Amino acid sequence: MKHTFLFLEGTWLAKGNYFDPNNNIILVEGKSVITHRKRLWLIESYMKLLLDNPIEFHNKYEITPFNKEHTGWQSYNPDLGTLIGKFMIIENTIISTYVSQNGEYSGSECLVKTSDAIYKAKGYALKGDEKLSSWSVDLIKVE
Repeated sequence: MKHTFLFLEGTWLAKGNYFDPNNNIILVEGKSVITHRKRLWLIESYMKLLLDNPIEFHNKYEITPFNKEHTGWQSYNPDLGTLIGKFMIIENTIISTYVSQNGEYSGSECLVKTSDAIYKAKGYALKGDEKLSSWSVDLIKVE
């Protein structure tokens, strides 16, 4: 299986549902821009909660290019701090796990390829044992 998300440069739009700690559904949209440098891949992304007063979350990922079926990444999130994670490829799925540098936050996301231009992403974020959020979005490649 040849993956297109992460492995090719491009822009992906996200649309779907965000679930708060009480499982209230909030519509969400976002964007991820993937660029490749010689020894580093970058993702600059945001997720916007479509509320009366929208809330945006921003992340900038630095990814070690894959040389096996897994690799490491690091991200800075203004709300959670520095996140340290891993990507693992299993057939049509990219699985991401992370923990914050201080150990307070953790989470996971699964990205399932349905075509070269579409992935289904589902994930969650925790603070200790408490749910911060979860989400279910479609990622659609636009360029």
